[in-house]
Amino acid sequence: MMLDKCGTYINLVCLLFLIAFSSCVDETVINKSTKSSYLSISGLGLSGTHPGTAEDYYVSSFRVLAFDHVTNLCISNVLYSAGQLVNNTVEHPIDPGTYRFVFLANEPTESLISSALDAITSYSNLDNIAYPANAFASNKNIPMMQEIEYVKVLTKGAGAELSGGTIVSELKLKLNRMGVRVDVLLKAADDFETEFKGVTFSNIPDKVALTDNYTGTIERSVTRQLLRTSDASYFSDTTIAGVTWAKKISRIILPANEPASSTDESKAVIFTLNMETRYNPSCRLAISSEPDANYSLPKNTKLDFTGTIKDFLLVNIIASDWNYDWIGWEIPGNRILNVSDTKVNITDFNGARISFKSNMPYVFVDEKVVDRSTGAELQTSQVFNVLSYRSDNSNLNKNERFNYNPATGDGYMDILLDQPNVAGTKTYTLTLVGTDDYWSKTNLIKKTIDVTVNQNGVRFDFGSKAEGYDSYIGAFFRNSEKGERVISGNRWGVADAWTAEVDEANGGRDFIVLSTTPSFDPYIGTDNPGDPEKYPVTPNQYQGESGTSVKGRGRIYFRIGMAETRAEGSAPRYGVVNVTYAHGNATYTAQLYIRQGEEPDYLMRGGGQSGTSSYGAKFSPYNLTVSTFKNTPNTTLKYYEMNYSNLATEVDFVKYPTQAGAHFQWGLPIANAVMGRRAYHPTNKNLGSVSPWSVTGWPGNQYFIQLSAFSYWRATSGVKYEEYYEVCPPGYYRPTDGPLDRRAVNSTDAQVYMSDWRMSLFTSPMKGDASWNTVNQPFESANKPVLYTPGVLAELLYGCYADGFFDRRPVMERNMVVGDSRDPSTGSAPAGSSKKYKGVSLDNTEAAYLGTLFFNASTKASLFLPSAGRRWYLDGSLEYAGETGYYWASSVAPGWTDTSTGVQNGNPYGNMWNFEFNYDATKPISTSHLFGNTIRCVKK
Repeated sequence: MMLDKCGTYINLVCLLFLIAFSSCVDETVINKSTKSSYLSISGLGLSGTHPGTAEDYYVSSFRVLAFDHVTNLCISNVLYSAGQLVNNTVEHPIDPGTYRFVFLANEPTESLISSALDAITSYSNLDNIAYPANAFASNKNIPMMQEIEYVKVLTKGAGAELSGGTIVSELKLKLNRMGVRVDVLLKAADDFETEFKGVTFSNIPDKVALTDNYTGTIERSVTRQLLRTSDASYFSDTTIAGVTWAKKISRIILPANEPASSTDESKAVIFTLNMETRYNPSCRLAISSEPDANYSLPKNTKLDFTGTIKDFLLVNIIASDWNYDWIGWEIPGNRILNVSDTKVNITDFNGARISFKSNMPYVFVDEKVVDRSTGAELQTSQVFNVLSYRSDNSNLNKNERFNYNPATGDGYMDILLDQPNVAGTKTYTLTLVGTDDYWSKTNLIKKTIDVTVNQNGVRFDFGSKAEGYDSYIGAFFRNSEKGERVISGNRWGVADAWTAEVDEANGGRDFIVLSTTPSFDPYIGTDNPGDPEKYPVTPNQYQGESGTSVKGRGRIYFRIGMAETRAEGSAPRYGVVNVTYAHGNATYTAQLYIRQGEEPDYLMRGGGQSGTSSYGAKFSPYNLTVSTFKNTPNTTLKYYEMNYSNLATEVDFVKYPTQAGAHFQWGLPIANAVMGRRAYHPTNKNLGSVSPWSVTGWPGNQYFIQLSAFSYWRATSGVKYEEYYEVCPPGYYRPTDGPLDRRAVNSTDAQVYMSDWRMSLFTSPMKGDASWNTVNQPFESANKPVLYTPGVLAELLYGCYADGFFDRRPVMERNMVVGDSRDPSTGSAPAGSSKKYKGVSLDNTEAAYLGTLFFNASTKASLFLPSAGRRWYLDGSLEYAGETGYYWASSVAPGWTDTSTGVQNGNPYGNMWNFEFNYDATKPISTSHLFGNTIRCVKK
């Protein structure tokens, strides 16, 4: 059976029903010239291994059509009623001769159908008749049909001679139902009693033709929905050992589905579980056979579903001998290897779960896959993560992505891309093999599976900073969230093992859940992924996972989820996941810091008064933006000028911690306050592609602030810039870096203790300024800071952050100015000076980047700040995006001057504190108020 973008298991069984006649309602009799010549027609009882139920054998009408074997003209057309059926036998009057017989049972009662059947004059008339879909329903007797091409009727009721010369006293029928019966058994380890609302079958044919040469058109426009509320008679509870929740859905009757091309997946009937707010898993119903999937559901088919609901629907296939003439199935007693899918599509972010059924002692994936575009053979486990690798010779039917139990015949494999890391679409053919002997490969049976991989961006390598990699460093969940966060990173050796484990010593085991099961979101890895809440994380039962630790080889890939959601306003809780992996002869451990809760929180210290050594502030986990950018991410605005009189609705926080938000200048002269409150687009999307991508109308050197003793952010009197440029929403403020009523030199404890930034984020708050200019060319000797020399800090990590946004989208590249190449005297970048910056969603205002994560080694609290780059103070061109985060403080910094040329240059007044965050050189540094930086607000 083929499935649609979900891993499922279905038990699909094909049946040839035999008929037992009972009652009849309508009667139409065509008079014959003689009663002495007749053919006795009978229906036998049940046969096959799965008889269905009594309703499947009821007969309300029975029509006999006899056509001359040579001319195909209709000789006899009789519709029998119940009174003419005696002991399941009818004596049909007919002259001796050779005929083609067509038998119809339970034909629809619509006048249009009855008239067409009554008016048949030749065999070709059958090509014009089709039964409507509404004739196939649980409250109606199932239409049936059988055709026998050669019957020679003997004289005086002596019986008939069949093709091949066999003479029978009566004609015994094996009528085929023209519909499909479906019985569903659903089971789950979790209790889905509240979420489960029913099932839906869609893309159902609107009619079923009597012959393969039907002259009309069959549309697939019918949908059947069964709800537990209005269709309660279909649903029943059941009990299964080891299962928390189970539900039966019995005897659903559908019209058969026999498209012209059985390989056309658009013609497949689709089965969907209705799970209310959860993901509604669906699958295309198909018969799996070599070399291509068969999407037909032939007449006389019985489908027995056994579906296991996890974060998707698991399905298995069992074939048995319901239909003596159906050769597509592998019959029990012979070699069996049935697979749930023969064609799947994945991205580089998700996986496909293929389930299979076999009776062979060993099942494995062949070591070679074929690149369909070139015909080249490649190593399977270099293309798909560890799929053909065997790390344990004591169990040849299992590895980290594959498991087969020969005792039950059940198996699965998770197909996940590994080493290829090239954007584009590629199709590979892999082969599943069953054998009597794993080593000698005897008595083989094979199934091929085509896997189409679509990769839209680039993937990062996984490693700790000891190896110099920018891999995943943490994960974030709101209180209302517990769905999947995908942790991924390339490694190079399929044999290299890795483990991920929730750190027991630091808490988290009560709320962090790990699983190696890949995401089954069909759109993850594109710019339109699904909602992670529809993909909860549960331990992989096939690998015996507990939820607190997982393991694998080659590419590192696992998911993190929460055990539960929490009440709105709950304080954040924190944990750590340790990822240990091998590289050559060395072993490394990378730590992922996990946070659930979006409320602002303390990090290093908190609760003390400003100006004391215990002071710290509660930082929001989100950057600042404007509502226009947040609500209309595809806006073409280069910037938005906010209405300051309506600040509460003009500004907002981004939705995810990795999102850049907007770029803001610190402020401008009060006369230019409207211009100074612009929010600038976080990317180069709307600035063209020609260097230096300057922003039209950017306020540059002509807008320098001239500070006086009465003009600081929160001056004791006079102009207070806070009243013009505080753009954090009500209840929040721009973080300080020292005092607000004077120049903050930040070279003494007294001033450092007033800094929200230094006291909140750093284990040892640094003193001074990383700017060479203010230290060596101070404008005022009394305001000369000490030099701060940056270096690698123990309390921070740099890399990717799985927040439900960044980890679901492809990492793209765009062009920006090379900031390091600017002319030191003019600040301009040379022609052609551009480089790539990386991130996700880079063509709209939802742009998100790698960044810096600060953590408290004792409490495991963490705070992530994305590297949104900045806009150059002269022309607004974007630089350092995806590399460094530049964040404003509200405090005014010392100025500097340069008189070496005889002319005073420098920045004596408009020098403000900001922080630069990256791995190697995180630092406080004074800079011009004309730069465009990001803002992270602090809770009042």
